[in-house]
Amino acid sequence: MEVRVCKNCRRLFKYIYGPELCQDCIKMLPKDNNEKNDQKYIKTLKPLVKEEEEKFIKVKDFVMAHPRASVVQIAEANEITPTKLLEWIRDERLEFSEDSKYAWFECASCGTKIKSGRLCNRCKYK
Repeated sequence: MEVRVCKNCRRLFKYIYGPELCQDCIKMLPKDNNEKNDQKYIKTLKPLVKEEEEKFIKVKDFVMAHPRASVVQIAEANEITPTKLLEWIRDERLEFSEDSKYAWFECASCGTKIKSGRLCNRCKYK
């Protein structure tokens, strides 16, 4: 756990995983795929955060529809950089599927193969 600055309201908060938003701003994110909820949170988030969250939702939907797509295919189809996609995977917002042969990260502590984040579960909870 580390301290970060919320991308929306600029307050400090304890970051564990997911979007770099404080607990108050996370409450504004949609809980389901209801379009009314999406519009409600979109109006309350700042423009750059709103744009990034919209792209994330689009990418997440694409990945669910195309689970075997490569990082490059996902990035091209959704007009984002592969770096941004890998950032979301490192932040544990997305993860590589079990079918991914080459798309794995290594735990920063012990070197075990992991699907997302920076540490494996064993090292994360030491």
